Amino acid sequence: MDERHRSDSRNVLSRGGDSDTDDIDLSPLHESGATQTFEGSSRGSGGSGPVHVEAEADVILIAHPEGQRLGSRFRLSPGTTLEIGRSAAVGVSLPEVMSISRKHARLRYIGPVVTVEDLGSTNGTYVNGQPIHGRTVLRSGDRFQTAAVHFKFLHEADVESAYHLAIYELVARDGLTEIFNKRKFDEELQREVARAQRHQRPLSLVVFDLDEFKTINDTYGHLCGDFILKQVAAIARDLVRPEQMLARVGGDEFVILAPETSAEGAEALASKLRDKVASFDHRYGDIEIAVSCSFGVAELRREMTAPQDLFQAADDALLLSKRSGRNRVAVQ
Repeated sequence: MDERHRSDSRNVLSRGGDSDTDDIDLSPLHESGATQTFEGSSRGSGGSGPVHVEAEADVILIAHPEGQRLGSRFRLSPGTTLEIGRSAAVGVSLPEVMSISRKHARLRYIGPVVTVEDLGSTNGTYVNGQPIHGRTVLRSGDRFQTAAVHFKFLHEADVESAYHLAIYELVARDGLTEIFNKRKFDEELQREVARAQRHQRPLSLVVFDLDEFKTINDTYGHLCGDFILKQVAAIARDLVRPEQMLARVGGDEFVILAPETSAEGAEALASKLRDKVASFDHRYGDIEIAVSCSFGVAELRREMTAPQDLFQAADDALLLSKRSGRNRVAVQ
């Protein structure tokens, strides 16, 4: 799947002008049409009444602080609005997420475009990682964030195909960091261990997590913690080679599966990543945050008969790194 970040400029509409992985359980998938129709938009220069545009839009919930309701689908029809917040009166009600304001953000389907605006929330609304001011036009494939909840916006001629593609991606990728999730990692670990054993080829695993991550969350809040997780994932993604696999397998725990790589090669990769994370300017607003990671490295050995044996060895090395003072690389 495409992991690119859209950084192109957006059309921002004035407030005054409206005519306004871990394992994913897909059982809660549902569709919602909880939208409100608004009048006053016209079709063409001389028409009146509601705009009629055939293509509908979908909003997919892709990341939730408690992992709930992933894949939930909310439909936005032409000439309607959709509000997001903790209030029971809004179309996307998330009362369990305390970082979301009662009425946090509003989407509007005006003419041929859909816009999103923040409703004066405490924690802001973001599009593709950037805070928005005023009404911002959404493009199909954009990600937008209301506090700690992330959504994907789809607005295509074949929105059904785009929706099913988004769900397929949700099964394989972590909604917050956009790298692979635990489910996908477990599949690839089993496949690569079997291949390495069959062909007697080297295979190594790097397991790492953030040092004192709970302190970051407790001191600066979970939104800051999410920001740091995304930064660390992006730094790691820039280092891994195409044949290697980066995944988030827990809250702040990541792995790099490295085929055709010895323990020495994996240790060198882990050391390089450790240095880059520690030296990076992790600035959240005006706050500069010290971030480091601890690493455990293991290579598949003859006596390892199951994929979990390799993971356990790397995890044991990570524990050794933690006990040795953190911000270190240990090899098991």
